[in-house]
Amino acid sequence: MQRHRDADISDLVRNTIIWIGVVIWLALGYIFQNPPGDAYEDTVRDTFMLILGIVIPLMSAIFVLAWVGALRSRHKN
Repeated sequence: MQRHRDADISDLVRNTIIWIGVVIWLALGYIFQNPPGDAYEDTVRDTFMLILGIVIPLMSAIFVLAWVGALRSRHKN
C-alpha cells in the first residue's frame, strides 16, 4: 500500500477538514457549557482553555505551513 503520492493533497484536505470540525466542536462545547459549580471546576475549565489557547493556534499554523508547502511544490511541477 503506497501512502505517499507526489502532488496529491487529498490527505491534507481530509486532515484540514477534520481539524476545522474539531475546532468548531470545541467552540460550540465551550459556548453551550454549563457554568462551573465550584472553584475546582472553574480551575479545570480555565486550565483546559489555556491549553487549547496554545494548541489550537499551533496546530492551525502547522496546517497553514503544510498548505503553503504543498501548494508551492504543486506550482513547481
